[in-house]
Amino acid sequence: MAEVDVSRDGAVLTITLNRPDVLNALNAATHAALFAALEQASDQAIRAVLITGAGRGFCVGQDLQEFKPGAGDVAANLRRNYHRNVLAIRALEKPVIAAVNGPAAGAGLSLALACDVRIASDAASFVPAFISIGLIPDSGGTWFARRLLGTARAFEWLTTGRRLRAEEARELGLVSEVVPAAELVERMHEVGHYFAGLPTRAVWQTKRLLDIAETTTLPAQLELEAAAQSELTKTHDFGEGVAAFLEKREAAFTGLPRETHPVSLVLNDDLQRWRLTAAFRLLLAVPHLVVLGLWEVLIVPVAVVGWAAALVLGRLPDDLHAWLSRALRYWVHVMAYVYLVAEPFPGFRGWFGTYPVDLAIAAPRPQQRWRTFFRIVLVVPAYLLAYVLGIVAEVCAVLAWFAAMITARTPQGLRDLIAYCLRFQAQTAAYVLLLTDRYPTLAG
Repeated sequence: MAEVDVSRDGAVLTITLNRPDVLNALNAATHAALFAALEQASDQAIRAVLITGAGRGFCVGQDLQEFKPGAGDVAANLRRNYHRNVLAIRALEKPVIAAVNGPAAGAGLSLALACDVRIASDAASFVPAFISIGLIPDSGGTWFARRLLGTARAFEWLTTGRRLRAEEARELGLVSEVVPAAELVERMHEVGHYFAGLPTRAVWQTKRLLDIAETTTLPAQLELEAAAQSELTKTHDFGEGVAAFLEKREAAFTGLPRETHPVSLVLNDDLQRWRLTAAFRLLLAVPHLVVLGLWEVLIVPVAVVGWAAALVLGRLPDDLHAWLSRALRYWVHVMAYVYLVAEPFPGFRGWFGTYPVDLAIAAPRPQQRWRTFFRIVLVVPAYLLAYVLGIVAEVCAVLAWFAAMITARTPQGLRDLIAYCLRFQAQTAAYVLLLTDRYPTLAG
């Protein structure tokens, strides 16, 4: 039996945690399956995601059979499993709805809180169980609870570990709706289809901006809103929404973004820099530069295998696509750190949704074999331009370093220009590595 069941109904993807005998407690296999399901949800045809549990429970957190002496470092387990799934939910460019059918406890509670909307059955309960075993909430539990409840209420609840019934959770604002247990499945699909019918890009930008608003300033938020609004006016849904309003009819939103390259840069940086880490940025980056060198050694044989497979199959195999995507994404994370495009020290794994400057790469698609065969020749003009832009990025990074040392910020113009260079370089590499057969574009 699969740890996670994935089903699709039109534009709605339902992810069901499927270990009912242990109330859907989380083990390594469940985490891996959940992450794979969230990757499926990135398909453009999916416009809303439901997460629920099989049987009597939603999720009671960590499976304690894996959490015992000698099981390994707890922090490493959190970073490897929990963090990437929570971050993937927040990075998913569509609404995620938790349908809480029973107990949500510990990290299972954090998982529910990480979703954008929560509906609950009257049999649901919410238990921050960590305190009862001498631990603190993890997997973002403290961050989400404080945002939803406020500091005082979150502190009281998390430190007492008090069990909330569904109706009390609704009164506090943790869930938006409570329905009879027998009606939850029907209702969750109604909610899923309602959100799937909304203008998906506008929903995503709202989600993204609300997350960023936690730490940004009002002037910076105003600029982010202006940039997002400019993007949204170019979508089909904006035109449809205006036309429907003028014609006094219901809008038929498609959720389609404006036409973009399958490889795009996601930029959520706040421009703030710590002078100390900026001063020693190259030294701090040495471990990453060493690991990046190892990735680059491996990329050549993997890319050759991928090229041969693509000639036979007409597309890059899924496993090779995933590995090469991670390698390229890791390169973007490292270079963004080195060039002061972002401040946090990056992880070493290249997971999507784990860094303020990220690389979104579309799922593998069929590619024309003649383009695959001549790829190295076709890429030459783009490669030459990418080389020039690499020099531009290095010069701008030096200027950004001086600015950061003086003002503790990277000027937005320099940050955006370096990001532009990184995006074109990443698209060029993606074209060479057969992650896409779309040629790199100079358009932003």
